[in-house]
Amino acid sequence: MTNSTWQQSAMNGNYLDTNNWTQANIPDANSIAFFGTSVQTTISNITGSVGSWIFNIGASNYDFTIGIVWSFFGDGIIVNGGAVTIHVSDQVQFLNNSSAGKATIFISGGNLDFHDGSTAGTADIENVDGTLLFSDNSTGGTATIDTSGSATVDFSESSGPAGDHRLTVGSIAGVGSYDLGRNQLTVGGNGQSTTVGGAISDGGTGGGSGGSLVKVGYGTLTLTGANNTYSGGTTLRAGALDLGAIGAAGTGPIIFTPGKQTLKIEDTALSDRRFGNAIDDFGKKDILDLTGLHFHAGATAKYHHATHLLAVHSGSVTDTLTLNAPASTHFSVEHDGHGGSEVFLVFA
Repeated sequence: MTNSTWQQSAMNGNYLDTNNWTQANIPDANSIAFFGTSVQTTISNITGSVGSWIFNIGASNYDFTIGIVWSFFGDGIIVNGGAVTIHVSDQVQFLNNSSAGKATIFISGGNLDFHDGSTAGTADIENVDGTLLFSDNSTGGTATIDTSGSATVDFSESSGPAGDHRLTVGSIAGVGSYDLGRNQLTVGGNGQSTTVGGAISDGGTGGGSGGSLVKVGYGTLTLTGANNTYSGGTTLRAGALDLGAIGAAGTGPIIFTPGKQTLKIEDTALSDRRFGNAIDDFGKKDILDLTGLHFHAGATAKYHHATHLLAVHSGSVTDTLTLNAPASTHFSVEHDGHGGSEVFLVFA
């Protein structure tokens, strides 16, 4: 293993030009490439592999364009200083236990693949028009993922770090598609509020069904894609879930957990004033925000034990929801401050 440092006075931005490296040595899969300050920070002609890229304290801001297959075998990307932007137009692979660190990565017509026990770290990944794949025991860490156009994010080939089909990612957003396979994907850990307008489904290249979402963090996850097909349900552990289309939460139940969570249901998520997903374990501090049910004095919410239906009536309009095992069967309706109606539990 022979480590090398990108020269402060590098002659050009050619990664494969030995004159740009100390000791005229280009790092390989068993070595580390160090980057500090340099007059050449826009780097291309990158092919092959490396153990790690380490950006030293005080490093410049670097911009890499990778148009041929490239692999990280060691620790991946470690940013102690400066900033790192990577443009992917072919294939970049993170292998073994490598991490994307704090990099900003743009996928444009290429593939970004996480294999083995690798992780997306805290990266900001913009999938413009390509495929982001997680396989083996890889996971999304607390990365920010945003998709556009025909971009795809596929979690289905991974069984998660512990092999239990549980993966994490900081947040998901955009109009591209997300394939969960049979996995439980926990999102929101970075605290960001995001909107997903693309399809969220089971399946993917790894197949499987029963994919589910778990919402954590204090932000709001807004789902506006209609008729999502992930079937394992959506669990609220923190923050808010805002649904803006019929079937946005897939085909499974929406499950509240102890704490204080908010489920916002827009008019566009109702079919004939009825919400399609069952709502389980609605608790003491939880809120149902029916944003399109205009609040009128005297609004009521009545629970029917035999059918598990909650009829929320305000003015001349009634919204109907299915609630399983609420912590109480007495409800109060109040103004949500934006024209809609909030539903709370009332305890004797």
